[in-house]
Amino acid sequence: MCVVLTMGAHASFADDMTLTEAYFTQPETYSGLVEVPGKGTMRYYAQNDPLWGALTYERAEGAAARPFRDGGCGPTAGAMAVANLLPEEELPRIATAAKQEYSLCSCSLNKARCRYHHARYVLTTQRDFARFLPLVFGDFATGNNTAGAYSRGNAKGTGTGFLYEIAKVYGITVTATASYDEALRALQSGDTVVGHASKGGALTNTGHYVLLAHVDSQRLYILDPLCRTDYSGYTGGKKVEILQPGLIALTHKDVGVANMGMFFVFHRNGQ
Repeated sequence: MCVVLTMGAHASFADDMTLTEAYFTQPETYSGLVEVPGKGTMRYYAQNDPLWGALTYERAEGAAARPFRDGGCGPTAGAMAVANLLPEEELPRIATAAKQEYSLCSCSLNKARCRYHHARYVLTTQRDFARFLPLVFGDFATGNNTAGAYSRGNAKGTGTGFLYEIAKVYGITVTATASYDEALRALQSGDTVVGHASKGGALTNTGHYVLLAHVDSQRLYILDPLCRTDYSGYTGGKKVEILQPGLIALTHKDVGVANMGMFFVFHRNGQ
């Protein structure tokens, strides 16, 4: 579903704004709260959520207009890491690091890439930031931040540099490790962990960021930003257990098929 708003002769700015607000205040679709076995309720975001998957995700310059659903796994996984680590009332703090207010329209998450100068839905409330945090992180990664961070370029996905700048805003430390055991220990201690799956595994043919949600004696539970119902087309994908779209599990003996070689541990400072 995509609403295209035009500033034609028969539509006033007020009408435009009403349509914009109506669109972005629709009920949640793919994204929302999920119940993770053994963990409880967690916040889940989908990069391919029908509400925003088609929004252009690019820096201000350049001719490309790639959609968020195809390259937004980094901001989405990072948003899940932060939203599941901090209380919701702290999420709007990211607004203090914006060069211009975080806002959305029906074609682009970055104001500079809006094709038609649409009326934009400005994120102001705690609920706004909780709901649209992946898009805020995406806008941050394209350069809408006071730190001078740019992590969205010509590559298919998003570099991880922006996550370190976002972490500073929230009072979080992000530590990278190649050790799966170290990542699991951090997860068990209450930190949140983003894993990077390399191409050739059960989760991606290119590269993909996911959130490690929980681990028990039998399985690793993962929140996959790319909400899907089938992994059989990937190497080892038939070993992925889909508990519900977006929430998957792998037994410990099969976790290697995910081909995760790097992990980013999010730790709240002072805890």
